[in-house]
Amino acid sequence: MYRRTLELRLEAEVTVFDHKCVKMSEGVYEISDGFEDDEPDAMKNTDIDGKLYANVRAFKPSPRDGVVSSDGVIGHHNSTERDQLQTSYSNMTKERDQLQTSYNTLTKERDQLQTSYNTLTKERDQLQTSYNTLTKERDQLQTERDFLSGRFTNLKQTCSEGWQKFDSSWYFLSTETKTWKKSREDCMERGADLVIINSDKEQEFLFNLNKGVWIGLTDSVTEGTLIWVDGTPLTNPRFSILNWWTNTDHRVRDDNYSDNKAPMFSSFNLYFYRYWHKPQPDNGAGRLDYGEEDCVEIRKDQRPLEAWNDLSCDRKIYWVCEKVV
Repeated sequence: MYRRTLELRLEAEVTVFDHKCVKMSEGVYEISDGFEDDEPDAMKNTDIDGKLYANVRAFKPSPRDGVVSSDGVIGHHNSTERDQLQTSYSNMTKERDQLQTSYNTLTKERDQLQTSYNTLTKERDQLQTSYNTLTKERDQLQTERDFLSGRFTNLKQTCSEGWQKFDSSWYFLSTETKTWKKSREDCMERGADLVIINSDKEQEFLFNLNKGVWIGLTDSVTEGTLIWVDGTPLTNPRFSILNWWTNTDHRVRDDNYSDNKAPMFSSFNLYFYRYWHKPQPDNGAGRLDYGEEDCVEIRKDQRPLEAWNDLSCDRKIYWVCEKVV
């Protein structure tokens, strides 16, 4: 754009220069014609030596005579115009180069600013994303805190009397006796259920309450299939012993019968669930006075990890409710 402007200016000045040269040429032609028109008249005077007039056209004015040649004037004028144009051209070229340098510098600075802007924009977006993530996490934590605060308040209200905390649960030990069914109803009215045992620590904790209590385990739905009150089957660890012959009533026999009942190994294994007082569960061992023994208690007169006993669900004993926090 700038270069085109410079070219147009130069073209305009050259045009003006050419126009001036044409005008000066026309003036020279007019002077020359004037001399030619006067020549015949001068030559008409035959009385004067013809040599004088013959040298008129050869006469060239000299600066010493106070007369300057028109050709010298024109040449001097043209040289001045040319020098002025050359100076203008050089100045404009220099200005153009300076402007080009300034333009390049500004372009480079603009690109650097654009890069900085893009970098800052990216960092801003990353910070915005981090802010949004933290805000979401804060809101989630706030919600969890409010939920836990509400639960804690509820637990304080419902567990203020007769409840004690162990690990992640609250436990209520009754002060009266009821059947297994009535005991569970009481727990449910308290927003809990009969206790479900998940570890040795919990078993020992309940045993140390020092009372025989109902727990939430029964096979009243399907005989021989023990399930917890939450519907899950009994799956706590168990151990096995090799079959042997004994002289007690609780013996296991197989095809390798021995009259002398000497101890012998067999391929038959007898399995016992953990926490049972041996040889429980026995469903009353067939005694009618015991009835169907479909519910499970913790006996206080046994060892802590061998204290379970199946008992008739209609017996009235203490119970333990559990509320998981």
